[in-house]
Amino acid sequence: MADWRKTILKHFKKDINRLTLVSDPDGLLTEERMLAEIKQRGFDLIPFEDSIAFRYAYESKYRSIWDRGEKTELVVVLRSENDLQHLPYDLLKAGRQLEFSLHKLFPNLSYPVLAALDRSLLDPLFAAYSQDHDSKLADKATKDFVLRSCFRIERSMITSAVDLLRALLPLYHANRTLPTLLTDHLSENLQSNPALADWSLKELLSNQSVFFQFLQRQWRYLIHSFGGGESVTVQESPQGYNSTSNGNGKLLVPFEHQDVRAYVDTFFIEGLLQPIECDSLDALPAWAHIGVKHDPIADALKRYSKLVERAKEQIPSLTDTHRDWQQFARAWAETVVLRWELDTSLEDDQKQSWHELHVQVERQFAEWMQERFGSLYNLPFVPEPVMVHHVPKYLASVRSKESLRKLALVVMDGLALDQWLIFRRIIEAERMNWRLEESSVFAWVPSLTSISRQSIFAAQAPMYFADSMEHTSREKKHWERFWEDEGISSGLIHYAKKVTSGSTESLDECLANPNESIVGIVVNTVDDIMHGEKQGAAGMHDAIRLEAKNLLSLLDRLMDEGYEVFVTADHGNIAAKGVGKPDDGVKPETTGKRARIYESETFRRQAHEQIPESLEWSNVGLPPDRYALLPEGLSAFTFKDKKVVSHGGIALEEIIVPFVRFVKEEE
Repeated sequence: MADWRKTILKHFKKDINRLTLVSDPDGLLTEERMLAEIKQRGFDLIPFEDSIAFRYAYESKYRSIWDRGEKTELVVVLRSENDLQHLPYDLLKAGRQLEFSLHKLFPNLSYPVLAALDRSLLDPLFAAYSQDHDSKLADKATKDFVLRSCFRIERSMITSAVDLLRALLPLYHANRTLPTLLTDHLSENLQSNPALADWSLKELLSNQSVFFQFLQRQWRYLIHSFGGGESVTVQESPQGYNSTSNGNGKLLVPFEHQDVRAYVDTFFIEGLLQPIECDSLDALPAWAHIGVKHDPIADALKRYSKLVERAKEQIPSLTDTHRDWQQFARAWAETVVLRWELDTSLEDDQKQSWHELHVQVERQFAEWMQERFGSLYNLPFVPEPVMVHHVPKYLASVRSKESLRKLALVVMDGLALDQWLIFRRIIEAERMNWRLEESSVFAWVPSLTSISRQSIFAAQAPMYFADSMEHTSREKKHWERFWEDEGISSGLIHYAKKVTSGSTESLDECLANPNESIVGIVVNTVDDIMHGEKQGAAGMHDAIRLEAKNLLSLLDRLMDEGYEVFVTADHGNIAAKGVGKPDDGVKPETTGKRARIYESETFRRQAHEQIPESLEWSNVGLPPDRYALLPEGLSAFTFKDKKVVSHGGIALEEIIVPFVRFVKEEE
C-alpha cells in the first residue's frame, strides 16, 4: 500500500543533524503513526507555540543533554502559517530547515477540502490518489473524491433511506464524524431527493449524538406501532422508505432491512441504544426483541456474554491507533458495568474467564502504551482533544468558533469510563431534554491527580510545571494564565474546587457574572470515595448511584444559568491487589499505590529490583529529573494481597476517561 509518510521520513535519518526545524502548517508530522515512526528513529519532537514554554523545555531538556556531550536529535515544529524565519536566531543558526504541506502531497486536490480532514484519513486518501491523480479536481470533485476514498460514501448512489443509513451507520459505529465541508456538500445534494424529504439531513450528517438520539426515537416509534396495533409500513419501495405517521411520530428508518439490523443489534449490545418497554412482546417480529425489555437478568446475561466475546475478538494490537483503543474502551466500560451488576448471577467459570480477559486487556494496553503513548501529547487538539491537557485549547477553539460567552469545564477527579456510564444512565432517565456529545481523552502518566489534573488547568504537559508537580495548589493560577493568554479579562475567569453539588458555596462567586464567564470546577467526590472504597468496582458503582443526585444538581445549576457545560476527568481508577511496597529507605517525590516517582534513576532501579512486578516508565512529558515506577497489570504497591481501588498506573480504566459536552434542547 502506498504510504505518504515515506516522502517525509526519508529526511529523518539517524545522526543526520541534532537540530531540525520544520515548517508544518498542516500538522503532517504530528499524525500519530508519523510521530511514532519519527520517535523510533531517535528524534524527539517539540512544537514551537508558546515561546517561553518552548525555551524552558529546550534549555532544560535538550541543551543540557548536548552540553554533557550526550546525543539526542530534536525536531522543532512550527505549526503556524509563519515561515521559519520567525524562530529565534540561535535555532536558525544551529538547525537544518525543512517544509512539508498537504499541497505538496496532493497537488491536484483542493487544499481547503484537504485542510478540513483529520490527518488519520490521509492513508486511504493517499492510496486512492496514488491510483488516480492525473487531472486537477475542483472543490466539488475533491469533496466527492474524499467521501469515496476516506469514508466509502458514493454521493450519487444515495437514493433511499437504506442507502443513507449504509453510509451513516458504519461511520458512527467507528466513532467518526464528517468535516463540516463534507456534511454541507452531502446535505445540499441530497435534500432535493423526495425519499429523504422528511430527514433532517444536515443535523444527522454532522452530529453523532443527534443521530443516536434520532435512532432511539425511531426505535420507540417502531415498537409502539407494533404494540399498539397501529398501521406502519416497514418495507422499502423503489421510491425509498415508505413511512406513515403512527401517533408518536413518523417512522423513517427501515429497521427490518438486513444492512440496518446488523448495526442496530450492535448498538444495543454496546449500549449506544437502550431497550425500551413493550406492552406486547408477542406482537413483535423476532428481530426486534433485542431492543425491548424482557427479563432484566436474562437480558443482561445475554448481553454480557456477547460483549465478552466481542472484547476477546477486538482487543487492539500494537499497530492500532489511539482511536481504536478509545472505541474499545467505550465497549469495555459497558462490559465492566455489567460484570459487577451481574456478580451474583455469574458462574465461577464465567468470573474466572472475566479475570483472564481483564488481565489480557491490561497487558495489551500496557504494551501499546509503552510503544505509542509518547506520540499522543503532540497530536492536534482539533477536531477533538486526545489528551487531558488538550481540553482547554479545544474549549478555546469551540468558544471562538461558536461565540460562546459562558463556558464551564467540570473536572470529576477520578471518574472512570465505566463509572461515567452509571451516571449517564441516571442523566438520560431524569433529564430527557439533555443531549450528550460523548468522546474520551487520555490521562497523563503517572495518572496521579497532581500530574494529570494539573495538566488540564495548565493546558500543558507536566514538564512545564515541574516546580508544582507534587501538589495542585497552582491550578487556579494555571487556569487564569491560560485564558488570559486567550484574551479573556481576569475578572471573567473563575476556579472552584471541592465542589460537591449545585449548592456548594464557592460556586456563588464563580457564577456571579450573568453575561460572560469562564469557569473551571473540580468535583472531588469520586476520588474521595475511591480512596476509602473496600468493595472494588461494584462498590464504586454503588457509590456513584448514591452521589448522582448531588452531581446532577451541579449540572442543573450550570445549565440553568446559561453555561455551555463540558465534563471530563483527570484519571480513572482500578481495583488492584498488593504485591508489596519497596523498602528502599528513600522517600520518593510522589508515592501512591499505583505509582512512585523518584528523583534519580538509581533509586528507581533499586525499587524495581525489590518489586520485579513493576515497570520503569519512560519519562515522556515529565521533567528530566523525574523517574516513575508503576506496578504491572492489576497490582498495587501495598501490602501483599491487600485489595485496593487506586490510580496512578497505565490500566485502561485509569487512562482513557470521559469527555462530554452537555446540550440542553428545547422541551
